[in-house]
Amino acid sequence: IEFMAFLRCTSLERITIPLKDGLITDDNVYVFRGCENLKHVDLVEGGGVHETIAALLLDEWKNDMNEEINSINEILSNTPAGNDFDVGGKARAIRRWIRSVLHKIIQYK
Repeated sequence: IEFMAFLRCTSLERITIPLKDGLITDDNVYVFRGCENLKHVDLVEGGGVHETIAALLLDEWKNDMNEEINSINEILSNTPAGNDFDVGGKARAIRRWIRSVLHKIIQYK
């Protein structure tokens, strides 16, 4: 995602992104600054995430993965978007979430 790509885009409510570590780096943590209405993240279907979850052996693992994937929407609702004096935490929250989901997929495979 380009540096400050969505800066102060108050109409942005939902994004669809791939599940890829490194998508949000330290250099572009400003990407969602001022995006107060960003509350939903969807994953690109082409990444095979849902197929991977369906292939997990235990229902408990499947449920845990689905909860982890859905957790970002609750997190974003309570995360400040930032302003000219504060970076805001939405980009950082999304980055932590991506890493957490990827870690759990590796753990359960």
